[in-house]
Amino acid sequence: MKIGRSVCTFALLGLSIVLAGCNSFRISEEEVNQEVVKQLEQQNERHIALTLDSNTLNLDLLVTQAVIDFTERDGGLVLVDLVSDMTGTLTAFGQAFSLTTSVNPSFESGIRIEENRLYLVAPKITKIAVEGSSFNDKMLRSTLGSLRGDFEQALAQYFDQHPIYILDHSAFEKTAATMVKDIIIHEDSLELAIF
Repeated sequence: MKIGRSVCTFALLGLSIVLAGCNSFRISEEEVNQEVVKQLEQQNERHIALTLDSNTLNLDLLVTQAVIDFTERDGGLVLVDLVSDMTGTLTAFGQAFSLTTSVNPSFESGIRIEENRLYLVAPKITKIAVEGSSFNDKMLRSTLGSLRGDFEQALAQYFDQHPIYILDHSAFEKTAATMVKDIIIHEDSLELAIF
């Protein structure tokens, strides 16, 4: 009985010492980018659909690459550069034009946690680059500028369903995910405050 009580006391003391300095943990930008690469390779659903009510524009973006950058600017932002292949139709001047091009949007957003998943929230587009010099690419470039709000909404819907990181890489991450109280964005890392 005394041995059991001593073991429990030492275990409790050891756990207290370990947790005393552990009120947060960090996830590096590199870890998040590696996770995003894995998700893009495994997922079939990497499409972002953008359709206008009048069917003037019906586009489908296939995300092929995403680069995430954490910055402390403006209280902490997640900067994202996407590389995507776009296909679809654009109706202008009474004609429908088929489009196939590369579109690379850049945006900044916040981050939230739900269960053990980290999601981007409220993306704000900072730049849209359309590669190519054909007439269709030029028309698309001019059209996308006026559709910034619709494009941001499509990005928000996409990232509401696709987490950028899942806290399941270790037993510690899995356990700590249930106790996260705040997320602080630092240069090149996220700090997840627990307790």
